[in-house]
Amino acid sequence: MEYHRGTSWKAKLRVAVDKAIWTSINYEEFLQKMQLAGYEVRQGKHLFFRAPEQKNFTYMKSLGSYYSEENVRIRLAKNRNKIKAPRHLSREARLYINISTYITTGNRECFERWAKLNNLKEAARTFNYLSENNLLNYEDFQQHLSDVDASVNAADQRIIQINNELSTQKVIQKHCDSYRLCRKVIEDCKSAKNPKAYRTKHQAEYQLHDSLKKELQDLGVTKIPSSNKIQNRIENLESEQAATVREKQELQKKQKTLNIIRQNFTALLNAPEMQIPISEKELTL
Repeated sequence: MEYHRGTSWKAKLRVAVDKAIWTSINYEEFLQKMQLAGYEVRQGKHLFFRAPEQKNFTYMKSLGSYYSEENVRIRLAKNRNKIKAPRHLSREARLYINISTYITTGNRECFERWAKLNNLKEAARTFNYLSENNLLNYEDFQQHLSDVDASVNAADQRIIQINNELSTQKVIQKHCDSYRLCRKVIEDCKSAKNPKAYRTKHQAEYQLHDSLKKELQDLGVTKIPSSNKIQNRIENLESEQAATVREKQELQKKQKTLNIIRQNFTALLNAPEMQIPISEKELTL
């Protein structure tokens, strides 16, 4: 009866777990959310939780397979892309509001004061960013923008280069595997009772061997590398590719912020409408 009413320990724990999973992006954050919800965590070979007034710990798997530790991790992984920080907590620079656009569409009068206040706060954020990054000199700022743009282009070129190298190495890997098989067939000819008949029977392998040898030479391979050596090259390239993609993404975020800062700086120079009386309390960021 308590279960159907939702008042049992297990029913409450399911609700708490679901809520913690939905608002977390990894397993550690999930455990922290459960502790903040008042649950005591015990983790050894298995995961247990206990509510403040509960006598015994509840074994997670006893809630059903959907709540096993493995499935909790799977749900967190699926949920990771959905979780975003609330906008009001963001400290990133944002564009100024075009006040005139909103005012002419019939918005309430108090909106104008709010928008001007918002723009003053964004001006402060813009100045803080420029100051913290030593970019108060406009020429330095422009040069910094150019450097970031150049870094994004360089990362793009490197990603293209790595992709081409990866494609080449995978072709070499495939050709080398086939070449070794053909080579073994050719070497076995030495121990054949009738070499001529053997060669006739395996004529396709002989032709493929010669074709692969030429293609590998065209790719710059004169000595057949080991399978492990080629695989290591591919793995290193894939690792570098992932790191370069992450670097490009970070640079693009910075690029976006800098473009917003540039637009805000221009708006700040041409915004007499921002001169309004604002209390110190209102301006606090």
